[in-house]
Amino acid sequence: MEFDKSKTKENLVRAFVSECIDGARYQFMAKDAKAKGYGYLYKQMKLLATNEMAHASVFYDFILCEGKKGEKCKKDGERIEVCASYPFTNYVLPEALNLTSKNEEHESAKIYKEFEETALNEGFKDVAKAFHHVVQVENCHYLMLEEYYTKMMNDKLYTSPKKIKWKCSNCGTEIEDTKAPSPCPLCSYEQGYYMIPTSDE
Repeated sequence: MEFDKSKTKENLVRAFVSECIDGARYQFMAKDAKAKGYGYLYKQMKLLATNEMAHASVFYDFILCEGKKGEKCKKDGERIEVCASYPFTNYVLPEALNLTSKNEEHESAKIYKEFEETALNEGFKDVAKAFHHVVQVENCHYLMLEEYYTKMMNDKLYTSPKKIKWKCSNCGTEIEDTKAPSPCPLCSYEQGYYMIPTSDE
């Protein structure tokens, strides 16, 4: 199918805009996390912002290269109209973790899976493969954010029912206990800089 007449082109444009919005939202969430003393969550939100912008870059390149990968791009300067709705959610913690996790779940379980199927049906195999990989990443984001939100709401970010290894994300100090130290005994950073263990670790 000709790229300019394909649904895949429209989906790539929608996905690009969505990933840019998600990347910006994670930057806002990172700023809020840092202001509240959650140094580790700050780093995690910055990492998620980087992930989303990497996805946006992949989609952008596919748009410029007419759905092809690794070929010289032909398009330049085209204006593309976007008609879609995007979630503009709160970026203040803890609510932002909950709202954003739901958005990531919707993207991974519905939107990008549909985009992948459309790309396959229209013969854009590289685009379909990219959407397939992004589905996996966004699902990981969803699970991580959901777990952070649940722990934060239950005051369990830095406590555990059994002794576990807590690691400072600033200096690397490791302490085995039911609670992360406050402050870190080596670098004196706040408890919020300790890594938050998740169920997949």
